[in-house]
Order: sequence, then structure tokens, then C-alpha cells
Amino acid sequence: MKAPLAGSSPWGVDPTPGAQGPLELSADDVQRISRTLLLLVAKFEQIAFETAASPPPPGSDAFRLWRGRSPEHAHDGMITMQFANLSAFDHVRAFVALIRTPTVRSTALATVARGAHESLARTWYLLDGSDDDDFLHRAISLLRSDLRIPENRNEPLRTRNGDAVSPAEKRQELADELKRFGLPAPAKIELSALVTTMLDEAFEDGNGRDEYSALSAVAHGHRHGLNNFVITAAGGEVAGLAAPRAAVVHFAATQMGALHSVAWRFIAFYGTQARHADLFGTAWHRAYRSLEPVASSIWPDE
Repeated sequence: MKAPLAGSSPWGVDPTPGAQGPLELSADDVQRISRTLLLLVAKFEQIAFETAASPPPPGSDAFRLWRGRSPEHAHDGMITMQFANLSAFDHVRAFVALIRTPTVRSTALATVARGAHESLARTWYLLDGSDDDDFLHRAISLLRSDLRIPENRNEPLRTRNGDAVSPAEKRQELADELKRFGLPAPAKIELSALVTTMLDEAFEDGNGRDEYSALSAVAHGHRHGLNNFVITAAGGEVAGLAAPRAAVVHFAATQMGALHSVAWRFIAFYGTQARHADLFGTAWHRAYRSLEPVASSIWPDE
């Protein structure tokens, strides 16, 4: 089978527009990317655990919601963020594990990066509301949306305590709660739209939709998504799939930006405690200094 791209390099031609330098990651690249992402995840995770371990500090948005008209749903929203953050951290760590294992440094990187963005976008969505009622509306809408497919499949669910839950009954209960609070009808949750808006805000370049679409094309095995990962043998035949250096660094930088944007929103929600701001701020500067030389070597004019 002939490759869709053919040429002198293992990828046929340089698959990343504007990219310069070698096509394969160096050992230094791997160390810098790993150090960058693991540092940000470690500090964000520490903050997430600390905020979950005690009541929110007085004066914070979290405290006001916790003492507001629906503490139960406010707490549900906070748990949703905690679980989403933990999922994102797992995805980022998996990304690092993949780049440190050359034999699987391939399309799975895009799939795992996409999962990290999807998890972070849930926290971002809850923190993007305009006021306390908006937070409650989003928290209830998100929980209700999560139960849509289980309801359609009549899938039996259980709580972590083992109690049976009817998705249909729970969805109706959540819709009734919105009515009881005088809040709008449940919001329609589209994950692609959440990720798009999160990335648009994080990078201020309007490319969020294209970024998510490109990751999804790889995750779903679309040919136009896989083209950039195809490596060829001497005769032009497809020899396998691998992630070129520029693509890996781009995936890493995008995760870095998303973590930065969501972490600062999360810190602000809990009152911008000096310890947390210093913890993540210091980590961010160290992470940026670690990855910036790699990115500059690939895109020197940006």
C-alpha cells in the first residue's frame, strides 16, 4: 500500500506547516515536555485536593455558593469539577508516558490530548458563569446531560455507595430542580463547543474549533487526520504511524495553555488564596521556561 505522502523523509514531507528543525523528538525534547506538563499537573492537583479537603474560604465564590440557596447542587458542581480535573490530570500524565515510550508515540497522543481538553472543558464551563444562579444552572444542566445516553439505553447505574439510580428519573428530578429555582430550561451541552470556547479563550486566536476538529480526526481514524502521522518505507509504502516532533510539541503546548487557563479560574473560584496563586504561578514560570526553547526552535518567527 502506497503512502498518501511520499518524499525523502520518513513522513514523506514535513507535515507541519511552518515547522523547522528535525522531524523526530530528541531526548532533551522529551525531558522538557515531561517536566513542563508534570509540573503543572502536580501543582494543579495539589490545589484541587486542598480545596476539596476543607470548606471554602469565606469571601470566595465557592463559599458564597456553599452557603447559598442550594448548597447541595453547589457541592455537586464542585465535585464535578474535582472529578473532571482528576480525569484531565490522568490524561496529561498518559500523554507524558506515551512520549517517553517511542514505540507508542503515535496517534494515541492526539486521542489522549483530546481527552485532557474535554475533561478540563467541564471545569471551565462551570466556572464561566456570570453569577451564582448561572453556576447552579450549569452544574445541574451538566449532570443532567451526562445522563442522556444512559437514559436512552435504559442503562442501570449505581452510585459509589452501590445504590441503584434510574437515569430517566434522575434527569427528570434535575429538570424539576431547575424549575423549582426559577432557572432556565436545561442547557444543551455540546462537548465540542465547550472545548472550542475554552481554547479560544486560552489562546485568544480563534482556532479552538480547528484544534478540536484536528484532534478528533485523529482520534476517530479519519484519513485526513492520520496523513500527518504516516511514515513511509524506502519504496514509498506505508510503514506505520508516528507523531512528528512539531505535532507533539504543539499538542503539549495546547495542553499547557488549557491547564493554565482553567487552573487560574479554579484558583479564583476559591478566593485566590496567596499560597495557591504562588504555587501555580511559580510552576507556570518554570514550565514556560522549560518548553519555550523547544517551541522557538520549531517556530522561530512566532
